[in-house]
Amino acid sequence: MVQPGPIRAAIDAHVVGRRGTGNETYVVNLADALARSADVEPIIYVDADARWPGRTPSGLRRLNIKTPFLRIPLELPIRARRDGADLLHVQYIGPPAVGLPLVTTIHDVSFEDMPDLFPRRTRMRLRWFVSRSAKRSAAVVTISEFTRARLLHHYDLDPARVFVTPLAVSPRWRSLTPDERAGRLHSFGLPQPFVLAVGNMHPRKNIPRLVRATAAARLAGAGDLHVVLAGSRAWRAAEVDAAIDSVGGREWVHVIGYVDDDVLQALYGEARVVAYPSMYEGFGLPVLEALACGAVVVASNAAAIPETAGDAALLVDASRDEDLTEGLLQAATDQEQRARLAMAGPVHAARFTWERVAAGTVEAYRVAVSAGRRERRNA
Repeated sequence: MVQPGPIRAAIDAHVVGRRGTGNETYVVNLADALARSADVEPIIYVDADARWPGRTPSGLRRLNIKTPFLRIPLELPIRARRDGADLLHVQYIGPPAVGLPLVTTIHDVSFEDMPDLFPRRTRMRLRWFVSRSAKRSAAVVTISEFTRARLLHHYDLDPARVFVTPLAVSPRWRSLTPDERAGRLHSFGLPQPFVLAVGNMHPRKNIPRLVRATAAARLAGAGDLHVVLAGSRAWRAAEVDAAIDSVGGREWVHVIGYVDDDVLQALYGEARVVAYPSMYEGFGLPVLEALACGAVVVASNAAAIPETAGDAALLVDASRDEDLTEGLLQAATDQEQRARLAMAGPVHAARFTWERVAAGTVEAYRVAVSAGRRERRNA
């Protein structure tokens, strides 16, 4: 039986306005793309005080409860059923009982593959709840072939219900003029040239090694190369501070914290090199954003990052100080390589669109709705 009319998809978007970085970017752009699709009628749940970036979607609903211990098991499923949804779509953790087909997006399983990089309580909580959400889900969505393989490895899921929808960049991510960049970055007073690193200071982001590698590149001929760290502090961020002190980097390492997308876009364009030495990513969206802006990118060859970067970035073994140093030195000084990468980035990034993400998600929704019908018939 064909689904009559568009699928009414209840989407948990409580991360909007909480500086959830990749998770927030994902749900905002996916919801916007789904709203443009004739196949889905999104019902989008946000915190009561959240502001939706850009134009407010017609299906926006306000949640009353912020604490996850009540929002996830109670408010979300009750509201979704009351609003006539055909399914509930969450990220990572869903309700234990929904009364509707559950679709769960899991961006990565770093807490399974690299458990030592998480506090014990966080690691145990994620392992328990994410695994159960995945197994309860009628469909699981992830963002790279790498993460799909890891999900199948850890959770013994049916491969037919695990869908890959690689992330994307919106048209806003483009090269800016020098005047546009200067206007957005004026208040920061950043020196030139600099290596930009984007993301929170979680241990897997490998920022201490980046600091050491930049120090070595400065000595090897990169000149007065600075480092700009754009991201929030996280667990074990003190290790970043220690690395800066160990190389005498207080004068050339600049920690500017979380920045909005307007500033980030300017930073990508202004950076001599954008470095993404993370040891584990489910996708690595900052790599794609930087490429779209024409940046010269040096990135780790680990996990899903090669899928994201293709041949438009310089990939290195970022677990080795020497390899990361050589990559930074080459990206900062080799003019022929720089020209090639700057041209390749926007072309590569243009292949990733949110319409494509939405189309893959609709496919997962159809499987979930069909599974829900079968369960009801067999009940």
